[in-house]
Amino acid sequence: LHIMTEPAPKRMKLWQVGDGLHPLVEAYTVGCDFSIDAEHMVPYDCEASTAHAEMLQSIGILTEAELKQARQGLAEVKAAWEKGEFSVTRDQEDCHTAIEQYLTTNFGDVGKKIHTGRSRNDQSLTMLRLFMKAKLMETSEIVASVAGKFLALAGKYGDTPMPGYTHMQKAMPTKVGVWLESFAHALLDANKVVQGTSSMIDQNPLGSAAGFGINHLVLDRDKTTKLLGLGKTQENVMYCGFSRGYFEMAVLQALNLPMTIAARFATDMMMFTQQETSFFALPDHFVTGSSIMPQKKNYDLFEIMRANGKVYQGHQTQITGIISGLGSGYHRDLQITKEALVNGVTLCHQTLALLDALVPALVVNKDNLEAAMTKELFVTDEVYKRVAGGAAFREAYLQVKSEFFKQ
Repeated sequence: LHIMTEPAPKRMKLWQVGDGLHPLVEAYTVGCDFSIDAEHMVPYDCEASTAHAEMLQSIGILTEAELKQARQGLAEVKAAWEKGEFSVTRDQEDCHTAIEQYLTTNFGDVGKKIHTGRSRNDQSLTMLRLFMKAKLMETSEIVASVAGKFLALAGKYGDTPMPGYTHMQKAMPTKVGVWLESFAHALLDANKVVQGTSSMIDQNPLGSAAGFGINHLVLDRDKTTKLLGLGKTQENVMYCGFSRGYFEMAVLQALNLPMTIAARFATDMMMFTQQETSFFALPDHFVTGSSIMPQKKNYDLFEIMRANGKVYQGHQTQITGIISGLGSGYHRDLQITKEALVNGVTLCHQTLALLDALVPALVVNKDNLEAAMTKELFVTDEVYKRVAGGAAFREAYLQVKSEFFKQ
């Protein structure tokens, strides 16, 4: 480990007027935040800054010419980002700084004015709000798609018999269609929570500044709400700050539902694709092999899917843990929630995309399913035949149980 002890060079951070930070302090406090912004957040910050510039022009802070420059500069940043040509460096800390410096370098005074009426607090809040809203919409669409593919396969194999299991043991008869539909219905219910969470976070925090609003300047916050396409203005400026981390937690809680469904489906598939059952199969391009055993076809994508259900819960728990001990107002602890949010959303989308591809490819082995419909599955049916004939349930249960275990 090489520890730098020389004074850091001067760096022009948004808040900085003197010498640069000690490099260990900078590396530790910035962490990977700058790279997360560079990879994921730039277009959302450009969108929010464009709306903010429109509002500033409407209240006389920017001239029409400066607004035109701001629009052009922010469009250039977004276009460069889309081509992989816009960078955010560690000494800039975040994309807010990188974008403002780009505007100042290339367009002059408008870059110096664009931060009027906001803090990096509400700037980050707005950027993240737009990111979360977009990702929830994408999640809702793919959850609906996966549910539809489960339903389509259930319609095709609806009457194919299948053993039902409890405690990993054969229990009662069911059908492939019922099994598949159970995942579809779970996903459709999960989607209601995803959509409800999208509605909950659909609020504009821009203009709340550091959580206390702005004096001596009347901001038109409703204008930016409309320009950003958000559902309403988040009126209480302290609640805007409070919602950092809190809304991220809500988003990952919502996405935990489809992740949990995926993990449970994965467990079923590991059980039902093993050679002892072979109820289902997947084409070879979904399975892996062994470096030593030539005969192996490993359905280990489901092992990874099951493990990722737990990894995802770690991202969710991280955010909950970070925010639970905080008071109102901004704390830099909240910066750390961004990585967990992005990683959680990304993992959820990767998992759902894989399900969307594999569910239609699922091969149903009817012969193996029918052969597995052994007599113990029908023991409970015998109990209810006797109940239908007038016997008391408990008497019928004990009689059938005794007869079954004497065989």
